[in-house]
Amino acid sequence: MDDDREQRMKALRERVQAKKAEGALIEEGEELVVDQSVYEETVVIKEQEPEQDWFAMADRDADRWRNLAASLIMIGSILGMLSGALILQGNPSELLNTSLFAERSTVDISGAALEDVEGYGVENVTVELLEASNRALLQTTFTDQYGYFTINNVTQEVHIIIFSKEGYTSVERTFTPDNAGLDPVTMKPGNGTRIENDDQATSGFTLENAVTLSSAIGLLTIGTAFFGVQSAVEIRRGKRYRRSQYLAGIALFSRGLIIIGPALILFGMVVNVFARDDFEDRRED
Repeated sequence: MDDDREQRMKALRERVQAKKAEGALIEEGEELVVDQSVYEETVVIKEQEPEQDWFAMADRDADRWRNLAASLIMIGSILGMLSGALILQGNPSELLNTSLFAERSTVDISGAALEDVEGYGVENVTVELLEASNRALLQTTFTDQYGYFTINNVTQEVHIIIFSKEGYTSVERTFTPDNAGLDPVTMKPGNGTRIENDDQATSGFTLENAVTLSSAIGLLTIGTAFFGVQSAVEIRRGKRYRRSQYLAGIALFSRGLIIIGPALILFGMVVNVFARDDFEDRRED
Protein backbone atom coordinates (compact mmCIF):
# COMPACT_ATOMS: atom_id res chain seq x y z
CA MET A 1 0.00 0.00 0.00
CA ASP A 2 2.90 2.43 0.87
CA ASP A 3 4.66 1.71 -2.43
CA ASP A 4 1.46 2.33 -4.34
CA ARG A 5 0.91 5.58 -2.49
CA GLU A 6 4.44 6.77 -3.20
CA GLN A 7 4.00 6.00 -6.89
CA ARG A 8 0.76 7.96 -7.00
CA MET A 9 2.35 10.92 -5.24
CA LYS A 10 5.32 10.80 -7.60
CA ALA A 11 2.96 10.83 -10.59
CA LEU A 12 1.07 13.75 -9.08
CA ARG A 13 4.32 15.73 -8.58
CA GLU A 14 5.32 15.06 -12.19
CA ARG A 15 1.99 16.40 -13.44
CA VAL A 16 2.34 19.49 -11.29
CA GLN A 17 5.89 20.03 -12.55
CA ALA A 18 4.62 19.75 -16.10
CA LYS A 19 1.96 22.37 -15.43
CA LYS A 20 4.52 24.57 -13.76
CA ALA A 21 6.79 24.34 -16.76
CA GLU A 22 3.90 25.56 -18.88
CA GLY A 23 3.30 28.42 -16.47
CA ALA A 24 -0.36 27.45 -15.91
CA LEU A 25 -0.36 26.31 -12.31
CA ILE A 26 2.41 27.67 -10.02
CA GLU A 27 4.48 30.83 -10.22
CA GLU A 28 8.24 30.54 -10.18
CA GLY A 29 9.65 30.38 -6.66
CA GLU A 30 6.55 28.76 -5.13
CA GLU A 31 7.18 25.60 -3.18
CA LEU A 32 5.50 22.50 -4.52
CA VAL A 33 3.27 21.12 -1.77
CA VAL A 34 1.09 18.05 -2.03
CA ASP A 35 -1.67 17.73 0.51
CA GLN A 36 -1.37 14.12 1.55
CA SER A 37 -4.49 14.28 3.72
CA VAL A 38 -6.65 14.88 0.63
CA TYR A 39 -4.93 12.08 -1.19
CA GLU A 40 -5.29 9.69 1.76
CA GLU A 41 -8.96 10.62 2.15
CA THR A 42 -9.51 9.81 -1.50
CA VAL A 43 -7.77 6.47 -1.13
CA VAL A 44 -9.76 5.58 1.99
CA ILE A 45 -13.08 6.41 0.36
CA LYS A 46 -12.14 4.32 -2.63
CA GLU A 47 -11.17 1.34 -0.45
CA GLN A 48 -14.39 1.55 1.63
CA GLU A 49 -16.82 1.54 -1.33
CA PRO A 50 -19.54 -1.01 -0.37
CA GLU A 51 -19.88 -4.18 -2.37
CA GLN A 52 -22.91 -4.76 -4.52
CA ASP A 53 -25.79 -5.97 -2.39
CA TRP A 54 -27.83 -8.96 -3.68
CA PHE A 55 -31.13 -7.17 -3.28
CA ALA A 56 -29.77 -4.09 -5.03
CA MET A 57 -28.75 -6.31 -7.93
CA ALA A 58 -32.25 -7.81 -7.99
CA ASP A 59 -33.73 -4.32 -8.16
CA ARG A 60 -31.47 -3.28 -11.03
CA ASP A 61 -32.18 -6.52 -12.92
CA ALA A 62 -35.92 -6.57 -12.24
CA ASP A 63 -36.71 -7.06 -15.90
CA ARG A 64 -34.54 -10.17 -15.96
CA TRP A 65 -36.33 -11.57 -12.90
CA ARG A 66 -39.70 -10.93 -14.48
CA ASN A 67 -38.71 -12.79 -17.63
CA LEU A 68 -37.46 -15.73 -15.58
CA ALA A 69 -40.68 -15.84 -13.53
CA ALA A 70 -42.81 -15.68 -16.68
CA SER A 71 -40.82 -18.49 -18.29
CA LEU A 72 -41.15 -20.78 -15.27
CA ILE A 73 -44.89 -20.22 -14.97
CA MET A 74 -45.37 -20.68 -18.71
CA ILE A 75 -43.49 -24.01 -18.71
CA GLY A 76 -45.45 -25.26 -15.70
CA SER A 77 -48.73 -24.28 -17.35
CA ILE A 78 -47.84 -26.00 -20.61
CA LEU A 79 -47.08 -29.17 -18.66
CA GLY A 80 -50.54 -28.82 -17.10
CA MET A 81 -52.14 -28.61 -20.54
CA LEU A 82 -50.29 -31.73 -21.65
CA SER A 83 -51.42 -33.58 -18.53
CA GLY A 84 -55.03 -32.57 -19.13
CA ALA A 85 -54.80 -33.70 -22.74
CA LEU A 86 -53.39 -37.06 -21.63
CA ILE A 87 -56.25 -37.47 -19.16
CA LEU A 88 -58.81 -36.82 -21.87
CA GLN A 89 -56.99 -39.00 -24.38
CA GLY A 90 -56.92 -41.86 -21.89
CA ASN A 91 -60.63 -41.42 -21.16
CA PRO A 92 -62.25 -44.83 -20.67
CA SER A 93 -65.34 -43.79 -22.60
CA GLU A 94 -64.22 -45.96 -25.53
CA LEU A 95 -64.26 -48.93 -23.18
CA LEU A 96 -68.00 -48.55 -22.85
CA ASN A 97 -68.35 -49.34 -26.54
CA THR A 98 -66.40 -52.60 -26.34
CA SER A 99 -68.10 -55.97 -26.34
CA LEU A 100 -67.29 -56.32 -22.64
CA PHE A 101 -69.31 -53.32 -21.47
CA ALA A 102 -71.62 -52.51 -24.36
CA GLU A 103 -75.27 -53.10 -23.61
CA ARG A 104 -76.92 -55.63 -25.83
CA SER A 105 -80.13 -54.70 -27.57
CA THR A 106 -81.79 -57.83 -26.20
CA VAL A 107 -81.16 -60.13 -23.25
CA ASP A 108 -82.42 -63.49 -21.99
CA ILE A 109 -84.17 -63.25 -18.66
CA SER A 110 -84.68 -66.04 -16.18
CA GLY A 111 -86.10 -66.47 -12.72
CA ALA A 112 -88.01 -68.72 -10.36
CA ALA A 113 -91.47 -68.89 -8.77
CA LEU A 114 -91.27 -70.13 -5.18
CA GLU A 115 -93.99 -71.22 -2.78
CA ASP A 116 -94.52 -68.80 0.10
CA VAL A 117 -94.28 -71.14 3.11
CA GLU A 118 -92.14 -74.11 2.10
CA GLY A 119 -89.99 -72.24 -0.42
CA TYR A 120 -90.04 -74.94 -3.07
CA GLY A 121 -90.48 -74.20 -6.74
CA VAL A 122 -94.03 -73.95 -8.07
CA GLU A 123 -94.55 -75.84 -11.31
CA ASN A 124 -96.71 -74.72 -14.27
CA VAL A 125 -96.94 -71.07 -13.26
CA THR A 126 -97.97 -69.03 -16.32
CA VAL A 127 -95.41 -66.33 -17.05
CA GLU A 128 -96.55 -63.56 -19.42
CA LEU A 129 -94.32 -60.75 -20.73
CA LEU A 130 -96.10 -57.50 -21.66
CA GLU A 131 -95.05 -54.13 -23.03
CA ALA A 132 -95.24 -51.50 -20.31
CA SER A 133 -96.68 -48.80 -22.59
CA ASN A 134 -99.72 -50.59 -23.99
CA ARG A 135 -99.71 -53.93 -22.08
CA ALA A 136 -99.45 -55.83 -25.36
CA LEU A 137 -98.58 -59.49 -24.80
CA LEU A 138 -95.10 -60.32 -26.12
CA GLN A 139 -94.28 -63.83 -24.87
CA THR A 140 -95.75 -66.56 -22.69
CA THR A 141 -93.98 -69.44 -20.95
CA PHE A 142 -94.40 -71.77 -17.94
CA THR A 143 -92.22 -72.69 -14.98
CA ASP A 144 -90.69 -76.17 -14.91
CA GLN A 145 -90.95 -78.70 -12.11
CA TYR A 146 -88.43 -76.71 -10.08
CA GLY A 147 -90.19 -73.40 -10.61
CA TYR A 148 -87.63 -72.01 -13.09
CA PHE A 149 -88.42 -70.23 -16.34
CA THR A 150 -86.54 -68.47 -19.18
CA ILE A 151 -87.65 -65.88 -21.73
CA ASN A 152 -85.29 -65.15 -24.60
CA ASN A 153 -84.59 -62.03 -26.67
CA VAL A 154 -86.18 -59.39 -24.48
CA THR A 155 -85.38 -55.78 -25.35
CA GLN A 156 -83.83 -53.73 -22.58
CA GLU A 157 -86.82 -51.52 -21.99
CA VAL A 158 -89.39 -51.32 -19.24
CA HIS A 159 -91.70 -54.38 -19.29
CA ILE A 160 -94.42 -55.95 -17.24
CA ILE A 161 -94.24 -59.62 -16.28
CA ILE A 162 -97.23 -61.46 -14.78
CA PHE A 163 -97.08 -64.74 -12.79
CA SER A 164 -100.41 -66.53 -12.36
CA LYS A 165 -101.70 -69.96 -11.30
CA GLU A 166 -105.03 -71.17 -10.01
CA GLY A 167 -105.13 -71.11 -6.20
CA TYR A 168 -102.37 -68.47 -5.93
CA THR A 169 -102.39 -64.69 -5.88
CA SER A 170 -101.15 -63.39 -9.23
CA VAL A 171 -98.01 -61.24 -9.24
CA GLU A 172 -97.60 -58.32 -11.63
CA ARG A 173 -94.09 -56.90 -11.69
CA THR A 174 -92.71 -53.89 -13.60
CA PHE A 175 -89.02 -54.26 -14.43
CA THR A 176 -86.21 -53.46 -16.88
CA PRO A 177 -84.46 -56.58 -18.22
CA ASP A 178 -80.74 -57.03 -17.73
CA ASN A 179 -78.24 -59.86 -17.65
CA ALA A 180 -78.55 -60.26 -13.90
CA GLY A 181 -81.94 -61.96 -14.12
CA LEU A 182 -85.08 -61.49 -12.05
CA ASP A 183 -85.43 -61.80 -8.31
CA PRO A 184 -87.43 -64.90 -7.29
CA VAL A 185 -91.21 -64.45 -7.21
CA THR A 186 -93.10 -65.55 -4.10
CA MET A 187 -96.38 -67.31 -4.86
CA LYS A 188 -98.87 -66.97 -2.01
CA PRO A 189 -102.13 -68.89 -1.80
CA GLY A 190 -105.17 -66.71 -2.43
CA ASN A 191 -106.90 -64.61 -5.08
CA GLY A 192 -106.39 -61.24 -6.73
CA THR A 193 -103.21 -59.60 -7.98
CA ARG A 194 -100.18 -58.30 -6.12
CA ILE A 195 -98.34 -55.38 -7.77
CA GLU A 196 -94.53 -55.21 -7.51
CA ASN A 197 -92.03 -52.73 -8.89
CA ASP A 198 -88.58 -54.22 -9.40
CA ASP A 199 -86.43 -51.11 -9.64
CA GLN A 200 -83.11 -52.44 -10.83
CA ALA A 201 -81.43 -49.09 -11.33
CA THR A 202 -77.71 -49.37 -10.78
CA SER A 203 -76.43 -47.69 -7.65
CA GLY A 204 -72.90 -46.77 -6.66
CA PHE A 205 -69.94 -45.55 -8.68
CA THR A 206 -70.27 -46.94 -12.18
CA LEU A 207 -67.92 -46.88 -15.15
CA GLU A 208 -69.96 -44.05 -16.66
CA ASN A 209 -69.45 -42.07 -13.45
CA ALA A 210 -65.71 -42.70 -13.77
CA VAL A 211 -65.77 -41.45 -17.36
CA THR A 212 -67.58 -38.27 -16.31
CA LEU A 213 -65.20 -37.64 -13.41
CA SER A 214 -62.14 -38.26 -15.58
CA SER A 215 -63.40 -35.86 -18.23
CA ALA A 216 -64.13 -33.20 -15.61
CA ILE A 217 -60.62 -33.53 -14.15
CA GLY A 218 -59.06 -33.28 -17.61
CA LEU A 219 -61.02 -30.15 -18.49
CA LEU A 220 -60.27 -28.60 -15.08
CA THR A 221 -56.57 -29.29 -15.56
CA ILE A 222 -56.50 -27.62 -18.96
CA GLY A 223 -58.66 -24.72 -17.79
CA THR A 224 -56.45 -23.87 -14.80
CA ALA A 225 -53.37 -24.16 -17.03
CA PHE A 226 -54.77 -21.34 -19.19
CA PHE A 227 -54.74 -19.12 -16.08
CA GLY A 228 -51.01 -19.81 -15.83
CA VAL A 229 -50.47 -18.78 -19.44
CA GLN A 230 -52.34 -15.54 -18.76
CA SER A 231 -50.22 -14.98 -15.66
CA ALA A 232 -47.03 -15.35 -17.71
CA VAL A 233 -48.36 -12.79 -20.18
CA GLU A 234 -49.17 -10.37 -17.34
CA ILE A 235 -45.67 -10.75 -15.91
CA ARG A 236 -44.10 -10.08 -19.31
CA ARG A 237 -46.15 -6.92 -19.65
CA GLY A 238 -45.17 -5.82 -16.12
CA LYS A 239 -48.41 -3.97 -15.44
CA ARG A 240 -50.31 -5.68 -12.59
CA TYR A 241 -48.32 -7.61 -10.00
CA ARG A 242 -51.19 -8.82 -7.82
CA ARG A 243 -53.21 -10.06 -10.79
CA SER A 244 -50.26 -12.02 -12.12
CA GLN A 245 -49.75 -13.74 -8.75
CA TYR A 246 -53.45 -14.57 -8.36
CA LEU A 247 -53.58 -16.13 -11.82
CA ALA A 248 -50.44 -18.14 -11.13
CA GLY A 249 -51.99 -19.36 -7.86
CA ILE A 250 -54.99 -20.74 -9.76
CA ALA A 251 -52.61 -22.39 -12.24
CA LEU A 252 -51.16 -24.47 -9.39
CA PHE A 253 -54.21 -26.74 -9.77
CA SER A 254 -53.18 -27.64 -13.32
CA ARG A 255 -51.11 -30.54 -11.90
CA GLY A 256 -48.64 -30.71 -14.78
CA LEU A 257 -46.93 -34.10 -14.49
CA ILE A 258 -48.37 -34.41 -10.96
CA ILE A 259 -45.90 -32.14 -9.08
CA ILE A 260 -43.36 -30.86 -11.63
CA GLY A 261 -45.69 -28.30 -13.19
CA PRO A 262 -46.97 -26.88 -9.88
CA ALA A 263 -43.39 -26.77 -8.54
CA LEU A 264 -42.25 -24.69 -11.53
CA ILE A 265 -45.23 -22.35 -11.18
CA LEU A 266 -44.63 -21.93 -7.45
CA PHE A 267 -40.95 -21.18 -8.03
CA GLY A 268 -41.95 -18.67 -10.70
CA MET A 269 -44.23 -16.95 -8.20
CA VAL A 270 -41.34 -16.70 -5.72
CA VAL A 271 -39.05 -15.24 -8.39
CA ASN A 272 -41.79 -12.78 -9.34
CA VAL A 273 -41.76 -11.45 -5.78
CA PHE A 274 -38.24 -10.07 -6.34
CA ALA A 275 -39.44 -8.22 -9.43
CA ARG A 276 -42.62 -6.81 -7.88
CA ASP A 277 -41.30 -3.24 -7.69
CA ASP A 278 -40.87 -3.27 -11.47
CA PHE A 279 -44.65 -3.57 -12.02
CA GLU A 280 -46.61 -0.45 -12.85
CA ASP A 281 -49.23 -0.91 -10.13
CA ARG A 282 -46.49 -1.29 -7.49
CA ARG A 283 -44.75 1.88 -8.65
CA GLU A 284 -48.05 3.74 -8.46
CA ASP A 285 -48.54 2.57 -4.87
